[in-house]
Amino acid sequence: MTTLQRQLSLACAALAGLVTTMLVACGGNADDGLEQQAEQRPERASAAVTEVHAAARPFPQHVVYTAGAIKPSHVSQAVMDAKVSSQYDAWKANYLRTEGGQGAWIKYDKTNSTVSEAHGYGMVLAAYMADKPTVDSMYEYFTHHPSKHGAHLMAWKQTLTNGVMTDVAGRVSATDGDLDVAYALLLAHVQWGSSGAIDYRARALEVMHDILQYDVNPTYWNLTVGDWTRGDDVNYTRPSDFMTGHILAFARYDTANAVKWNKVYGAISAAVNDQFTHGSEKTGLMPDFMVRSGGLWVPVTGKWLETRNDGDFFWNACRTPWRLALSWLNDGRTDMKAAQQQMASWIRGKTGGVPRKIHDGYFVKNGPNGEAMDKHRDLVFTAPMAVNAMFGGTQGQAWMNSLWTSITGGDYGSTVEYYGDAVRLHVLLTVSGNWWAP
Repeated sequence: MTTLQRQLSLACAALAGLVTTMLVACGGNADDGLEQQAEQRPERASAAVTEVHAAARPFPQHVVYTAGAIKPSHVSQAVMDAKVSSQYDAWKANYLRTEGGQGAWIKYDKTNSTVSEAHGYGMVLAAYMADKPTVDSMYEYFTHHPSKHGAHLMAWKQTLTNGVMTDVAGRVSATDGDLDVAYALLLAHVQWGSSGAIDYRARALEVMHDILQYDVNPTYWNLTVGDWTRGDDVNYTRPSDFMTGHILAFARYDTANAVKWNKVYGAISAAVNDQFTHGSEKTGLMPDFMVRSGGLWVPVTGKWLETRNDGDFFWNACRTPWRLALSWLNDGRTDMKAAQQQMASWIRGKTGGVPRKIHDGYFVKNGPNGEAMDKHRDLVFTAPMAVNAMFGGTQGQAWMNSLWTSITGGDYGSTVEYYGDAVRLHVLLTVSGNWWAP
């Protein structure tokens, strides 16, 4: 659905109140639009045609966040909403695919491959944009690729092979993808209800229950990195999986397991504050990976899973300034607020208020905490700092404004690459006031 189609749909809905009347009034047909899109870009994804339902929370939604949160003040709400819409259109055009005949998936690199992380991002974005055809098509794809451990979790990687998207790399799950898929299904339940072809609420609960069984260590209640962990590996956690708003939403909907979800949230809070009081007092920075040691959550030493900088603020932890903020923005939780406020103050001072001076990596464990690892920069490190800037108060308003400008054209174009573009779009939804909690 293009930006123009969404605007026409919302305008007609206000006049007619019914989707069918809306389509007649606008002189269009939802199925025809999708077919035309497929004809124009046959190599790209056209969302699966599904029954049209009016969304309960169509984009845009202007959320009132917790008192004290700031948003950009140098652009209007209408301009922010339009930017989100245009970025969503660009993201779909560049990354959404349907080759393989199993539903829609996200092209995440230069090969015809995808990963569950990308799939979770896509489902969440489509649900917030009230794009039901894309949500449903991506859910269909999800059902074709279960993990070999948790039947309601997603195998983490697929590649197009002989015309079919085929599981590769072990058919095991990654926790971040699992969490986002469950959250997206909750969003879909709020948007369209669960009495149609897909019982979104029931499917969300199935994923949540498998997360608790396969992605959570019941000793310390930490999120593990996937359903493949065994032995000592279950005592490791990845702060980029600390999706604080997701966990609180799961506790609200999965009432039978609310106590367990609140324990998971408690473990996240403990890890953030352990690091904030034992090494990141001046920066608030989180590392890529942590391990339980001596009664605390501490950064790993050297390479545990990915790089020699697994204990530093690197290509995983760069998402934490965004992920950790949501429990405060939407739910008013203050247990991690001090760490986030410190980060907002530190990065503003470190860069002199110039977003392009944000580097792609800072030491946490393997060098002086807060020192840049190199002189490169990347959108995926810059964009999440805009959500973190929402903690900055009046003294951080200029910093917030400069970050918005940086990530919407000042320093980065409308298309960079899959990872940065996906994270940026989540950030723009949040900073513009459109990230509502189910």
